[in-house]
Parts: sequence; structure tokens; C-alpha cells
Amino acid sequence: MKKLLLFFLAAAAFVVTTSAAGKGASEKAAETAGVAGVSGKAPEISFDTLVHNFGTFPEETGKVSCTFTFKNTGGADLVLQKVKASCGCTTPEWTKTPVAPGETGTVIATYNASGRPGAFTKTITVTSNAGDKRLTIKGEVIPKAAKIEDQYQIDFNGLRLKKKHVYMNAVEYENGKTERVQIVNNTKEDMAVSFKNVPAYMEIKSSPEKLKAGEKGTIDVTIKKNAGEWGSISEDVEVLVNGKPVVKDGKNSVISIHGNIQENFASLTAEEKANAPVVKVGNVIKLGEIKADTKKTFKFTVSNDGKSDLYIRKASADSKAINLTAPSKPIKPGKKADIKLEINTKGFAAGDFTNRVTLITNDPNNKGISVLQINGVIKK
Repeated sequence: MKKLLLFFLAAAAFVVTTSAAGKGASEKAAETAGVAGVSGKAPEISFDTLVHNFGTFPEETGKVSCTFTFKNTGGADLVLQKVKASCGCTTPEWTKTPVAPGETGTVIATYNASGRPGAFTKTITVTSNAGDKRLTIKGEVIPKAAKIEDQYQIDFNGLRLKKKHVYMNAVEYENGKTERVQIVNNTKEDMAVSFKNVPAYMEIKSSPEKLKAGEKGTIDVTIKKNAGEWGSISEDVEVLVNGKPVVKDGKNSVISIHGNIQENFASLTAEEKANAPVVKVGNVIKLGEIKADTKKTFKFTVSNDGKSDLYIRKASADSKAINLTAPSKPIKPGKKADIKLEINTKGFAAGDFTNRVTLITNDPNNKGISVLQINGVIKK
């Protein structure tokens, strides 16, 4: 009986001891969990403002900057991992070190207004271990007053032009065409503007002919109507100031005129088109073998398969070494005529030779343009 009592007392002590030990471990785990819960709390980023308005400012200001201040309102260190602007005109800088809970950091946004007049709105995306935030900068840039040098970029020793290449594009033979070049006298002296080497089918004049100091005007380039020139044109016309050439970098200054003079077929009726001339000519002209450094003459035939007279307005080649002579009289319906081709092979390298011939005619097909290919072989 005594042994049995001792056994029960021992068992009870074991249970009490085990229970106490278990309770202590549980409480300790709870305390540990509590500490981990505080230290593991997520960081949070809070900005004073998400938008900055620079207002209105002149372009001459150049770069403008603003500072966005943020605070870590979370319970763990805040780290800005990436800050990216929506365009290259905006440059961000930011706090690179971890920001402890309760501490602050900054994002500085710099906008470059040079060459960017007008209203703007740009964004900066801030990526951190607290997620993404989007900042916005905006404002309006007052454009700087344009200088004469910016508006008139071509300088002919004080006579400034907005351009020196005049592209007439398509010019109707029956109507002609005029294009203008804006000019200004950017000197303190009066200047008379005139031109040299103007082709007969063209007219060029300055308005006014005499520009006072600082005065603006125009150069009017006109392709005359019915002037006898056809097809592609490219002319360099010298500019004279007070009767003298304008010399720049050892060369006389010119304006270059480009265009294509063609017949207006749009007004033709269906009946007129049906009764029009029709050019018939091979697509390839084979010259065969030609000896280098010599001159040689060939002929090729053009037929009129239409119902009215065929006029070959102009025959030209891409190469200056090739000269073409078209018949001066119209080719009657059903008749043929020869075009003479002279080639000078001086300086040509041995081997295959290819060039292009363009015929301008009154055949409305392909707007009066027929393109042929010339093939030959240059022999030494």
C-alpha cells in the first residue's frame, strides 16, 4: 500500500513538472513571436505630395528641379530599388541608402526645358520594397524669341536665306510655277540682290530688288509657262549682292532649283485619250561592244502606234557621256523616226556598261514619260 502511494505521488509530480515546463516554453514562444512580428512589419513609403507644378517659365531657364520628400511610415527599412522617368528630358536622383522607420528621404526630378517650348507633363516611377509610386511634374515653357540666325540659317555674307534648295516638284508645262525663298538683309548696309546664269525658261527676282538694312524680302523662282523646257531640271543660279558674287569657302554662292516639267494630261477626255499618240520603243537598247576612250554614234527607232502626231519633247540620259538628239518634227500615226545616241567612253572602265534614257512625249500613257535601258560592254 505504501509503495502504491509513493507511485501516485511520483506520477503527480511528473505531471506538474511537465505542465510547468510546457507552459514556460509556450510563453517564451509567444514572446519570441511577438518580437518577430514587430521587426518583420513591412516598410511603407509616404510622399508629402505626388505632383509638382513648375508653373510658367522661360525656355532660357534651361534645367529646373524640384524635390519630392518621402517618409518611411512602416516598421522595416525602406529601400528605393529603381527610379525611372518617362522620357530622357527628365533626370531623377534619389536616396540610395536604406531609410529606417520614421526617417525621410528624397527624390529630385530635373527637367531640361532647352529646345522644348510649350506645356509638358512627365512622370517618375519610384520602385521600392514597399511597391511602386508615381510622381508627376508639369509646367509650361515660354519659347525663347527666335534669332534671325535660327530663322534664316543660310548665310550669304549677310544676306540670309531660309533655304538654298528650291524644289518645284511637278510643274505643268502649260501653266508654269513659282516658289519663294524667304530672305533678310542681316547687315547694317543696303544691298541690291540679283542673279547670274538664269536659264531662258526660268525667271528669278528679288522682291524688293534692294533690301534696306534689316529688311526682309523674298526670292521668287518662276518656271515660265510654255517655255520650251521639259522633263527633269536641276539648275544652279549664282546670287549677286551689289553686282558681285557672294564667295563662301572659295566658291560662288548659288541657289539650286529642282523640278520636273510635264504636260497636264488630267484634262483630257476619254475620246482625246483614245485618239492620242502612243509611243512604241524597246525597253532595252543594246549597244554591243564599245572601245574605251572613243566616241561612237548609234540610232534607235521610235514608232507612233497612236492616232495623232507624236512629239518627242525631250530625250536625255543619266550619264553626261551620252548625248541624244530627237527628231524635231512630229512622228505621224503609223510612222517611225530615229533618235541619235552619241557616247563618249573616255575614262570608262572595262566591263559591262548600263545607263538609262528618258523620253518625254505627248503620249498620255505613264504621264508622257518613257524610260529605256542602255546596255553595252566597254573594251580596252
